[in-house]
Amino acid sequence: MDLLARRERSRCELERGLRERFPDAAPEIVQDVLAGLAAENLQSDRRFAAEYLRARMERGFGWLQIRASLLARGIDEELIEELARSDEEWLERARKLAGSRLKRKPRLAPRSREHRRLFLFLTRRGFSSEIAHRALHEFFEPD
Repeated sequence: MDLLARRERSRCELERGLRERFPDAAPEIVQDVLAGLAAENLQSDRRFAAEYLRARMERGFGWLQIRASLLARGIDEELIEELARSDEEWLERARKLAGSRLKRKPRLAPRSREHRRLFLFLTRRGFSSEIAHRALHEFFEPD
C-alpha cells in the first residue's frame, strides 16, 4: 500500500517494488497480492497509463517518447494503442511547444540553424519527424 500511496503504478512497477522490499517472498505470494490489489481496484494499469499519458503530455512530451516509457513500465501494447491520441492533437501540441521556444524570433528561415535546432528538440521530446516538420512549417518566413 505504501508504494501505491504516493502515485499510481503499473503492475510491473509494483511487482518490482514488492520484490525489492520483500526479496525472500515467494513469487506466488507477490502475484496473489498483485491480483488482490487489482481485484479491489487499488491498482489498475489502465488508470496508471491514462494518468501517465496526461502528465507527460502536459510536460511537452510527444507520443513516441510516452509510448516507449509506457512499454518500459510493462503496459500492454493494446492498452497503449487504445489511449493513443490523434495526429492532429500531437501536431497542435508540437506547434504550441515550438511557439513557446520562439518567443523572441517568431519566424524561421527554412533550413536555418534555429529551424534544425527546434526540429531536433521536438524529435528528442518524442514527436515524430513528420509532426515536427508540420509543426515548424507555420513558423517559416514567407517567400
